[in-house]
Amino acid sequence: MAIHKYNFGIIGNCSYLGYIDTKADVKWLCLPRFDSSFLFGSLLDEEKGGHFYIQPASENFESNQYYIPNTNVLCTEFNAPDGRFRIYDFAPRMTIHERQFKPLMMMRKVELMSGMPTIRVVCDPRGDYGKIVPDVVLGSNHIAYQGLGKHVRITTDFSLNYIMQQQPFVLDMNHYIVLSYGEPLEAPLRETVEEFLHQTIRHWQTWVKGCYIPNIYQD
Repeated sequence: MAIHKYNFGIIGNCSYLGYIDTKADVKWLCLPRFDSSFLFGSLLDEEKGGHFYIQPASENFESNQYYIPNTNVLCTEFNAPDGRFRIYDFAPRMTIHERQFKPLMMMRKVELMSGMPTIRVVCDPRGDYGKIVPDVVLGSNHIAYQGLGKHVRITTDFSLNYIMQQQPFVLDMNHYIVLSYGEPLEAPLRETVEEFLHQTIRHWQTWVKGCYIPNIYQD
């Protein structure tokens, strides 16, 4: 697959967009509107902007980034001394009952490729342009961030304690994590992310067939 030439990838579903760097850190994401305060804004301020990343625990790694062809489903691959893994980042968009479905959710699939890589998952959102540090409440399979407007939470099959403590752990299987604003994800996590990933890929690959793109820009 062709690797894009920029330091950021972009995902979106026409409800929101996010910039994600080549280290799988969400550097910019505003919800619920494009002109809302950011939840993650380290593009402007590393300390006050907050972070949402999944990275090797070791600093000795290489990464590359690309899109699934003819979509804006973004893939970031990491190659570390103890193993390799890939992250699929996407904003769900699909047609359900002849209507466009574009929820305020960011979905991340973490796919083990080889070895037993040690990774770290950090989710540290902010409100009011970095002025608000939310209260964090632990649920059964989610972490809620209070004080950011509507309900903000991540739902995941990662160990919540590892995320809360920003503690390294071994990736030994595929995992999933969903950031939601407002209505949370109540459906089964793994099955829903896999289905939404499939439907989002199909949506964009169908949509692009109706676009006129000169040959020089098609890749």
